[in-house]
Amino acid sequence: MGVLLRHFRYGLPAVCLLAAAVPAGAADMANPFKDKPMKFITMGSVGGGYDAYMRTVLEHLGKKIGARMVPVNENAAGGLVAMNRLINSPPDGTSILLTSGEGTALGQLLGNPGVRYDVRKLVWLARVSGPPKVVLVSQKTSYKSFAEVVKSDRVFVWGGTGKTDGNSDYQALLGHVLGFKMKNIHGYKGSRGMNLAIEQGEIDARVLTDESGSRATRSGKIMALVTLSRERSVKFPKVPTVFEEVKTTAAQEKWLDWRAGLTALGRVIVTTPGTPKDRVDFLRASLKEVLTDPAYIANAKKRRLEPQYLDGGKVQDMVIKSMSTLDDKELAELKHVVLTKYYTK
Repeated sequence: MGVLLRHFRYGLPAVCLLAAAVPAGAADMANPFKDKPMKFITMGSVGGGYDAYMRTVLEHLGKKIGARMVPVNENAAGGLVAMNRLINSPPDGTSILLTSGEGTALGQLLGNPGVRYDVRKLVWLARVSGPPKVVLVSQKTSYKSFAEVVKSDRVFVWGGTGKTDGNSDYQALLGHVLGFKMKNIHGYKGSRGMNLAIEQGEIDARVLTDESGSRATRSGKIMALVTLSRERSVKFPKVPTVFEEVKTTAAQEKWLDWRAGLTALGRVIVTTPGTPKDRVDFLRASLKEVLTDPAYIANAKKRRLEPQYLDGGKVQDMVIKSMSTLDDKELAELKHVVLTKYYTK
């Protein structure tokens, strides 16, 4: 089009170049998407967290590849409807999906009804963000640390939307692996209801990403008690990790590291299985340039998002590891713990 492109990289000054002179990357590949309609699907409703990420990426990706980007929101069935829409799309890369890598993998491992995909065959293009999870409690809680929760004889009560919502299963696994008394109460419609339940003492806690947790704690009525990863949260740097709080065995660490690994998959962009390699390579290269561009990062942060890009190939490796870590006996144990052991209507 004879238009000067602005190409940014960390550690280098911004340089204006003609498209033909741009260094190795998406600009050096044939662009099969230019002036073509392209669906960008997300599992979230309009105005939600996934929608905010999708529309921010869409804005920059559309400009980058010259496609006519069409946003599509599918907020039913915890992302299954959105995934099924993608799976049934032509395998040409013209439909991409922003979804939960954690939920996608966990749904298959647990054998959730409606799962008609194999995560190992999905084409993983990029991770958009991958925040760790934290345990949120009331500022008025009698527990001064998560170590006290584990040692207590009192039943610790968690809240959630359902057994496999990505947080309730984590809560169940914590109780089972660390051996403290607990129960899950399900049926809450969303974060606002669960946060209010914590404030009013109806439940003790919930698990949530630190990104969402930082918003929930702004009221001053809720606080983060522990971070569920090896490293402390950027959002809550003073909050210790579960490994700092609790002395764990090798067997316990295997479970905790595996579950934190699922969380680290984060918000991911995938496309249809069978998409030709040249198109996959082009999309991965384009997304890398977009998601590491300071202009995109600044725009995302302006919208209170926390971009944490990871290459699609590395995400694919993480998925394979997550799907193969547990043996058949451990997988049966996981299903019992998540679907039966702590379930309360």
